[in-house]
Amino acid sequence: MQKVIRGRGSLRKLPDLMKKTGITKPLIIGGQLAGKVRQIPGLEAAPVFSGYQPNPNLSDAPLGAEQYTRYGCDGILSIGGGSAIDTAKAVKACLSAPFQAVRENRLPDASPIRHIAIPGTAGSGAEATANAVVYENETKKSLSGAILLPEAVVLDASLLETLPDYHKKSCALDALSQGIESYWSAAATDDSRVHAYLAILGVLDNLKAYLAGDPHAADEMLDASYQSGKAIYLTRTTAAHAMSYQLTKKLGLAHGHACFVTLPVLWDWMTERGDEQIGGIMAELSSVMRLGDPRMGSRLLRGIMIDLGMKIPDMPDRDLLNALVDSVNPERLGNHPMKLTREDLREIYIRAFLPLEPNAAQACLDIWNYYGGQKNGGEEGN
Repeated sequence: MQKVIRGRGSLRKLPDLMKKTGITKPLIIGGQLAGKVRQIPGLEAAPVFSGYQPNPNLSDAPLGAEQYTRYGCDGILSIGGGSAIDTAKAVKACLSAPFQAVRENRLPDASPIRHIAIPGTAGSGAEATANAVVYENETKKSLSGAILLPEAVVLDASLLETLPDYHKKSCALDALSQGIESYWSAAATDDSRVHAYLAILGVLDNLKAYLAGDPHAADEMLDASYQSGKAIYLTRTTAAHAMSYQLTKKLGLAHGHACFVTLPVLWDWMTERGDEQIGGIMAELSSVMRLGDPRMGSRLLRGIMIDLGMKIPDMPDRDLLNALVDSVNPERLGNHPMKLTREDLREIYIRAFLPLEPNAAQACLDIWNYYGGQKNGGEEGN
């Protein structure tokens, strides 16, 4: 079980958490937020590893492991978004197994190295999982193993205050997408659906207030993100995530933005083409989201995108479209509740890139404005 401390200002409790976790000489892994950790008494001189990329490259991890060894560290503190936390997991893997074994995802069952994760975004939920997404030669790799689950987590929403607006929005979409995908996943369980439920409603009920700067809403969003991580740790993600990675690499979309490009189309695909069992799942999910009709789900998701100003990219040319289709990881698709062929993927991408007619776009926005307004005392949405 992870040790978790919550609440605004809880970063100040880090020394006590380190003591309980057994860390005395940490390596800090993070970018700009690493300075927040070094302001804590006793950590002013702690070494910092920031030599990683926004989409972590596996080759970065041995550099972090070398710095850990050089400074005689006995634990890791990661602070930032999913990139920082996943890099920390990869560094821990490299300190626990030979690099070739890490490349092949052959990790030991246990490691003496302790890791405290401090998320600086409300989105990835990486602090709650034993998985890490890294790239090697432009190809996405997934590391997975019990040793990658951080031993402790600090959820301090004050760290979200300096996050750029676009990344606040994209991270929120990532958490919502993870909740939805986990809920409909072929691997879903009663337990995973509890976490998915908390993630979905946590985002939907707090998104507008969070983006307007409400501190309580930020607390709720950070917890929703954590719940989304716990959900996908149990189920893994599905087609929207599988189809998103090269949208980030090739088109420059932030991860949550990229997931939401295809998520509404996938919702329609299952509602329109699913069998009786999938129809039941979509009806249940719609009920969880307080929608009277499953057909409203994709419109709500599109309305959120429109309200947040998250643009859909232009239709790619044939070569790029084929590259996107070919990049989709079959393992992730195996977790999707419906079998999707290569031609299905191609059609889903094409539908996702098609612009909405003005009237259809306005209808989607109206659904979200009504929905969001109802969550804010009946006031009209933006």
